[in-house]
Amino acid sequence: MYHSTAGSGILIFRKGDDIVVVRADRTGAGNVITAYGASGVTGPSGATALGGLPTDPGAAITHADIVEGKIPAKGGYMPPAEQVR
Repeated sequence: MYHSTAGSGILIFRKGDDIVVVRADRTGAGNVITAYGASGVTGPSGATALGGLPTDPGAAITHADIVEGKIPAKGGYMPPAEQVR
């Protein structure tokens, strides 16, 4: 589990090469924002944000991608996150 360094109340849960990004602030606690990973497809929203086709395989997400802020997102990259567990 990781916590975003952007102060945005974002938690990232990782299992293998897949992640789920969840809001952890008071207004949206527990709401899933998005998911990335090699076990799924890019999907319509991913294709819009990152390019490619919705049916393209998802990219693997590593620990280094998370802590170094290298997860592609609309308009750039997600901020780095610190591992908390």
